[in-house]
Amino acid sequence: MVRDHGKITRVGARAAMDSRVTAVIDRLTRRSQSEQEELAELNRRGAPFVREAAPRLMLDVGGEVGRLLNMLTRACNAKVVVEIGGSVGYSTLWFAEAARTTGGTVFSIEPDPLKRRQQEENLRAAGLLEHVSMIDGDARDVISDLPRPFDLVLIDHWKDLYIREFDQVWPRMRKGGLVIADNILRPDATLDRMKAYVAHVRSVAPDLSMTLDVGAGIEITTRG
Repeated sequence: MVRDHGKITRVGARAAMDSRVTAVIDRLTRRSQSEQEELAELNRRGAPFVREAAPRLMLDVGGEVGRLLNMLTRACNAKVVVEIGGSVGYSTLWFAEAARTTGGTVFSIEPDPLKRRQQEENLRAAGLLEHVSMIDGDARDVISDLPRPFDLVLIDHWKDLYIREFDQVWPRMRKGGLVIADNILRPDATLDRMKAYVAHVRSVAPDLSMTLDVGAGIEITTRG
């Protein structure tokens, strides 16, 4: 979710984006940065406090992970991208900008109506709405209806559901497809659940999963 965004202008992929996309990313980055102090305090108090405040917070992946998602979408030539936890659309923007190049579609699952409305507004402002299918509902109920195989999946919502969501998407992944989970290393409030997630995916895909210390830490698992 939220972390060190860094200078998003320093990466070449950013320079290739059109001005509408970069304007929305910049605006959301500023919003995310303004939420960091409160989020840090909520995380110190514990995960239930973050969950209570979640409807009004972005809880995004951050700029470093966003750029990586964009690059991986392009590298995989991903046509079916599934995002579990779209929030206001920060990671969706990075995915959709790449999907416009690959000819793919981002299927973004977000049950909160206010966040979904903001997500739509942000995607429209960036000129990327046509590359995203916004889905209302619990991932448990909607994943089976999505086109398959999946090329790339991001899991970035309630940490107690990560293992459940992984087990749902894994049989639907194409060979060489990627499942990416956010917040693996940070915050401390959810670290035990993330350790359980890592142990689980590595029992399913030995030698095909690894943790990267990017943003709050991500686990990338490849379907062999």
